[in-house]
Order: sequence, then structure tokens, then C-alpha cells
Amino acid sequence: MKGGWRADLVGFISVGGFITVCVLILTGGAIIDSMKDVGLILLGQLSMKFGTVVDYFYGSSQGSANKSEQLNEIAKQN
Repeated sequence: MKGGWRADLVGFISVGGFITVCVLILTGGAIIDSMKDVGLILLGQLSMKFGTVVDYFYGSSQGSANKSEQLNEIAKQN
């Protein structure tokens, strides 16, 4: 996997945090009324990071990494 275990950990934390905050906000769970604004700001930040994680693993960065790996393999063969 690209980036090793650290990248996987950051991805897991951002996706897990995004899902947790979404569930808490949508169900009215552990977030009290005075903290609702803070929860919505946190949700906005986490959704940006969630998009960044998805883009990193599946977007143009992944294609670029695949291309770099192929170029390295070609260079090793020569």
C-alpha cells in the first residue's frame, strides 16, 4: 500500500472520525446544543480531510505513483 502503515493510520483516523462525527450529529447523540456549532465545524474539517484521503489513494496521486513505479521498473531493467 502506498505510504506504508502511517498513511493507513492517518486515513483510518480521518475516515473513522468523519463517520463518528456524522453519526453523532445525525442521531443527536452525545453532542449537546451548546457544542453543536463546534461539531459542525469539526464535521467540515473532517469532510475535507476525508476527501483528501480518498483523492490520495484513488485519485491522480495514485496514478502518478503507478507511473513512477513503472518508470523505476523500466530503469532497473536497463
